[in-house]
Amino acid sequence: MRVKFVVSALAVFFLLAAGAQAFQWHLGYGQAKHSSREFAEVACHHDHQCTGYGVGQCLRASESRIDCEVGLFYAEKPEPGEEVECNIMLHWGVDHSGEVALKNYGKPHCFRVEP
Repeated sequence: MRVKFVVSALAVFFLLAAGAQAFQWHLGYGQAKHSSREFAEVACHHDHQCTGYGVGQCLRASESRIDCEVGLFYAEKPEPGEEVECNIMLHWGVDHSGEVALKNYGKPHCFRVEP
């Protein structure tokens, strides 16, 4: 009887400890925003036609996921002064080691920016 109680108590303890550990996977808004800025900067530098970038709004989807929109800007030719903006939705999460990770991203949505 005592052994069953100890085993039950240990099982409850490990269940509660596992539940408490899940709260460590909270993704901070600032982490996702900063990672989005780094993503946009690298993407723009690798694309030689990119003239600028920006980070838009970030929305929390869950405790461990935040979606951020980034925009990449391109000079439109042959008309000088016209720009094309391509927005990409980034889905940030937390990997198994607790690090911020890009889980997925959407297709670019491009449109002409009116001067």
